[in-house]
Formats: sequence, C-alpha cells, structure tokens
Amino acid sequence: MPDVLKDGLGAWGYRRIVAAFGPGILTETGDIDRARLGQLVFAEAAARRRLNKATHAPVAVELLRQLLGHWLRFRRAVGEAYDFTIYTQLSKTLSKVFFPSNNAALQALSFWGVFFVGYISRPAGAVLFGHLGDTRGRGTCLLISVLVMGIPTVLIGCLPTYHQIGMAAPILLAVLRLVQGLAMGGEFGAAMVYLHEIADARYKAVTGSLGYVSLGVGVVIGILVVVMVISLIPGEALLVWGWRVPFLMSVATLAVAIIMRYNMPESAEFATSREEIEEEYKRRLQQKVKAGSGDNSPARGQSTEAEEQASSIDGRVSIADVESQGLEKHYVPLVELFRGYWSGLILQCGYEAWIGGSFYLGYSWLPSFFVAHAGISTMTSLWMVLTSMVLFTFVVPIAGYLSDKGQPRVTATIAICAIAAAMTVPMFLAFKAGSLAACWLLQAFGLAMTAYTMGILPAICSLIYPAGVRISGFNLGYNLGMTIFGGLTPLAMTAIQTGTGSIFIGPALWMVGMALISIVSSLLLIKCYPLTNQRGSF
Repeated sequence: MPDVLKDGLGAWGYRRIVAAFGPGILTETGDIDRARLGQLVFAEAAARRRLNKATHAPVAVELLRQLLGHWLRFRRAVGEAYDFTIYTQLSKTLSKVFFPSNNAALQALSFWGVFFVGYISRPAGAVLFGHLGDTRGRGTCLLISVLVMGIPTVLIGCLPTYHQIGMAAPILLAVLRLVQGLAMGGEFGAAMVYLHEIADARYKAVTGSLGYVSLGVGVVIGILVVVMVISLIPGEALLVWGWRVPFLMSVATLAVAIIMRYNMPESAEFATSREEIEEEYKRRLQQKVKAGSGDNSPARGQSTEAEEQASSIDGRVSIADVESQGLEKHYVPLVELFRGYWSGLILQCGYEAWIGGSFYLGYSWLPSFFVAHAGISTMTSLWMVLTSMVLFTFVVPIAGYLSDKGQPRVTATIAICAIAAAMTVPMFLAFKAGSLAACWLLQAFGLAMTAYTMGILPAICSLIYPAGVRISGFNLGYNLGMTIFGGLTPLAMTAIQTGTGSIFIGPALWMVGMALISIVSSLLLIKCYPLTNQRGSF
C-alpha cells in the first residue's frame, strides 16, 4: 500500500475510495489521483441533480419536514447561543457588577478578557468530547455536553457580586465561563457533524447549516430577553438582581434538551466507519507485535485450525499474540487525526479566520462600540444587532440550499472574504461619521456575508475528515479557529484601540488581516482537499 498517511487520506479512507471508484482512481504509484477523484465526484453530483429534476415528488415539502425534525432534536443549540448572547449583550451591566473600576477602558478589557476565557477551554472540550463522540458514539457525546453547558449558565445567575466577595466574584465567573467553553467546544461541532451524517444525501449542506440556524435563533431570543430586562427593570435594580434573570431563565430549555437527546440513533456513516477503524487498528497492532517478536512464529504445519482462523493478513500474528503482549485494543481518534489529517486541521483553522472574527465583530463587539464611539444608545444598538441576526438566521439555510444545488462552496467563501477585505476600512470610516442608518446597514450586511459562509461551513469542513475521526477533527479545527480568530477578536480590537489610540483604522486592519488568512487557507483547502469545493451533495 502507498504512503496513504502522507497522502492525507488514512488507510481506511484510502480503501473506501478505491472500493467506491475502482482501481482506475489510482495513479501508477498506487496513490489516489485527486484530479480524477474530483471529476468523478462532480459527475456524480451532476447526475444526482438530473435525477432530482426528473422526479416530481414534493421535494420542498419533504425537505422542510426533514429539516424541522432535525432542528427540533438539536434546538438546545438555541439555548447555548442564548447563554453566550446574554453575557455579551449585558456587557455594560456585568462590567459594573464584576469589574468595578474608574477606568472604562480597563473595565472593558477585563470584561472581554473573561469573555475570551470561555474560548480558551474550547479546544480542550473539542478533544474530550471529540474522543467521546468518535469512540462511544455521537448520542452519548451530545447528551453529556448539553448537561455540562446548561448547569454553569444557571450558576452564573447565582453568583455573588464584586461588592459582596471581592476578587472571588470575577474569578468564579471566569471558572464558570471555562466550563461553558469546555461544553461548547464539544457540543456545537458534534451537533453539526451529526446533522451532516444523518442528512439525506441531497440536502447535506442545508441540514448541516441547522446548527447555525439555531445559533441565530438563540442570539435573537437572548437579545429580546436582554431588551425586555433592561426595559422593565430600573437601572439600580438591574445592577442588584435584574442581571440574574436571563441566566436563570435558561433552566427552562435544559430538561427538554435532555429528553430530546436521550437514546439518539447513531448515524450510518459512523457505524460503518467504526467497523473499518477496528479492522485497521487490529492490523496495526498485529504488525507491531510481529515487528517486536521477529519471525519466531511456529511452522505452518504445527498451527491449529483455530490459530489459522485467528491469524492476521500475513498469516503469522494472531489476536492471541496481541493479547499476550499486553497490547489492549484502544483506538485514540486524536492520534489518528494528527497522523493523517494535521494539514486539514491547520487549513480549517485558517479558513475560519474571517468567519469567526466577523461574526463576533458584528454581534458582540459592535454594539458596545456604537455606544462608545458612534453616539448610539444602548437600546438602539440592541435593536440593530437583533434585526441583523434575524437576517443572519434566514441567510444561513439559503446558503446551504444553494450549495446543495451546485454552487462551489470554498470558491464562494473566497469571493465573500475578498469583498470583506475591500470594504472593511471604508466601513469603519463610515462608522466614524456616526450615521445611524450607515451603521445599521453595514452591520446587517456584514453579518449577512458571515451567515452565507457559515451556512456552507459544516459541509466543507466535514468533508476534510473520515467519519472515524470526524468529530475530533471538525471540533478541534472549528474551536481552534474560533478561539484564535473569533473569540480573540473583541479583546484584540479593544486592546488595539487602547494601546494605539486608533479607534477606527486599527480594528479595520485587524479584520482585513483575518480576511486574507481565510483567502489563502481556502485556496490551499481546494488544492489539498478538492472534495470540499464540490458542486452539490456527495
């Protein structure tokens, strides 16, 4: 067998591609002909689209029925987005409750620093829950993650304030944010992978986008709750007890989510891949024992029939040999991920640079920025982000649907990032003018572009990895990208403003840099993993 790990496929991925497309897919050296593979995939997708057009079944009704059923099962993602939203949209209040200071800039840095703490633990959560999902099953992973996410949110609503216990208050807040991030690191990516795997082959992109639809719905609900709380509770009462209400309300979705997640069926892709993983790992263990023991096996004439049946591919090392060496069969997805798919992991992180940065710019950082530097009131800024997130929620499934209909996915991301790089500096200069209409429209347009890239992200990044390491790979890549480029963006842009005094141009240049990183990573993704840019579903 050629160096399949160097080729970036993994041994079982290599065998599955050869089984699906035949030996004609191999080059003279035995490697996968990636150009030929891309042509065959595109041809199959085109044939599937022609078949769909030839049938007169009520496709739209069936699609809506499937999407609604999947979304109901994963609507706890709404609660997770709600949990993070109420923290960001109560930034002004929470800064006073947990970080009292006469210096507004220091207060803002402290608040966004604790916000970033929730992202530091995401990669660890991705590894932990990724291992759980790739070894024990998707359902177990999603059930545990929903518990770990929901409980800390309720506990934040019960925390004493800085005036009550001093520095212990922000420390406890940071600890609970760490636990939230741990759960979010495993939950969100695992849910999108599961949706992608169980989806109808014709609707994989739009079904995978439901995770971001839930994100949009959760943000909208969170903002509405914050608006209601700020409107109904006087300022002094808001600082004493009113800020707790949105956090305590999240307990309502937790019990329902546990019921919906209990005994979820596994996806067929994971079940098939798990068998192949066990066979591959068994083969590797047998080769390891063979290498360690030398060629000291008994003669073939002395072997019993049972030993012949238990022998491996080479006919010499049996499972009994493996057990006698004390080598337990324990598959570690993270090891396999770094063995064969480390390049995909890096490219996924870079691909998400502008996507993560622009999302947290538009929905979490700009509202407080508008209040501080554009002369817009807190309530107006909340309505601005609310309407923008409604638009975001509608654009996400449209992007997934168009992707399933044949739009090149990564190419679309490159085009959007190029537009973003060109318009970011003019956009911040428009913010400087303080025009309410300009600020509102530009924020909505920026989040709409972000929504389009997020609508196709699950389909793109799921195709980088085989099912056996998909949750580990997708989760780790997604959370590293969102941590380095997304969660860090509000803190970095605030630090740029504080350190350089550049209120508008400095943050704009940061976002231009994010767009360029995403463009370069997207081009490399097309070259190294051509399936990610396929037309239609596969």
